[in-house]
Amino acid sequence: MYLKMGRKILKQLFVIFLFFLLPSTTNSQTKSWEQILINEAKRKDGHYFVSLNKISEVLNLNTYYSNKARKVLLYIGDDKITVTAFSPFIVADQTVIQLPIETRYRDGDIFVPIHFFLPILKSYMDTNDNFSDANDLKFLTHRANILGIRSEKKANGTLIRILTTQAFDKSNISTRYSRRWFYVDILYGKINKENITIKNKSDLIREIVPIQLEQMVQLSFRLKKDISSSNIEVTLQPNEIWIAIPESQPSPDLIKKLKTDKEKWRIDKIVIDPGHGGRDPGAIGPHGTREKDVVLAICKKLKRLIEKNLDIEVIMTRESDVFVPLKERTQLANKKGGKLFISVHANSNRSSRVGGVTTYFLGPARSEEALEVAQRENAVIQYEADTGAYSKLGDEAFILAAMAQNDYMRESQDLAAMIQREFKNQLKIKNRGVKQAGYYVLVGASMPNVLIETAFISNKKEEKLLRSSRFQQKVAEAIFKSIKKFKQKYEWDL
Repeated sequence: MYLKMGRKILKQLFVIFLFFLLPSTTNSQTKSWEQILINEAKRKDGHYFVSLNKISEVLNLNTYYSNKARKVLLYIGDDKITVTAFSPFIVADQTVIQLPIETRYRDGDIFVPIHFFLPILKSYMDTNDNFSDANDLKFLTHRANILGIRSEKKANGTLIRILTTQAFDKSNISTRYSRRWFYVDILYGKINKENITIKNKSDLIREIVPIQLEQMVQLSFRLKKDISSSNIEVTLQPNEIWIAIPESQPSPDLIKKLKTDKEKWRIDKIVIDPGHGGRDPGAIGPHGTREKDVVLAICKKLKRLIEKNLDIEVIMTRESDVFVPLKERTQLANKKGGKLFISVHANSNRSSRVGGVTTYFLGPARSEEALEVAQRENAVIQYEADTGAYSKLGDEAFILAAMAQNDYMRESQDLAAMIQREFKNQLKIKNRGVKQAGYYVLVGASMPNVLIETAFISNKKEEKLLRSSRFQQKVAEAIFKSIKKFKQKYEWDL
């Protein structure tokens, strides 16, 4: 099998090699994934290269990146292609193929010669039955196991039927309710948003929104009225998941609970968490600037802005150079009844050229960059006396912990987006966007929570900015304006 695949690839390589010696001609009517990648390629030393990040983005492929080995694994269904920086050799499953030229490496990404890599990629895309129409590949995920959603009006309430191709463990299905949104999270669920069928025949449900996350599916139901989440039942049927929402008149207890839920959205207390501290310096810049010092200065400025301009109590996890274990930070936030939790950090990278600002919310990392940054920030547990508290946060346990905290995922993502918009307006550094990653410091926070990587302390220019009181003030002002807008948005109906 591998020999046959290898011959097919080498034959295609030879044909493509001859083809690209000729002037390039393309069909302007066809915007295939191949053409998208060719258009993205940049010329270098007489050849055109495209990054593996761009390939994985266009084709929606899962990747694994080894920083130490500078190696990337591209997963195409059940197959994988291994690419190493500065090497002409790639491994397609168990077949070793030598490209005519070496790969390139820049800013943490590997670049492949598109004209020689494309036929290898295409041979796997064509033979893998997890993918269909090549023109639509960038929109497809792996084979869907959730095919449809039905909602039906019954005499005693509403029945939601989720059509599946396999049985799901009941422990991997969770439901929650917040502000007239009802959510169903299914661990290991997969959907194809282009093909999933949705039929809504319920008087209760206004809108159904399926969302594919990294390790699970989130089904969001926008409701026309409030419900009691205490009587919702989940039952498993052959190739279906049934969720029953009983019809009920608002009881005094329900009205009281709804009022309590509304009070949760009165943003009157915020917990600000300056990262690191004490024996944990955090990242250290080329000129010796310590992350723990600059983030504390930013947080103090933010605290003053909030207390001066908003009717909000501010609690700091630390106000001096002391060490606070990660788990104690969110424990403090929960104990004090915080309505928002904002953890402030400075980023770092092996390459001194990488720069910019990013805001994260809790969840499984969806990119290698997010995974790398989270691993660096989580490494702070080495300074703690008891690291056993984190031993159970393996991949599946962490996903389940994130699901349990999903009550605030939408709001956390919303806050993160507001912060990034303000950074774009206020700061003259690269906006790296909103990302999702598994930060231990955010696990357990019973409120919307974000972690901000303000700038790269490993970048000499940004290290200088981070030491500047003026830049620190601008960062604080951007976060302050975001909090103000978030408060206005979520308190409008209180």
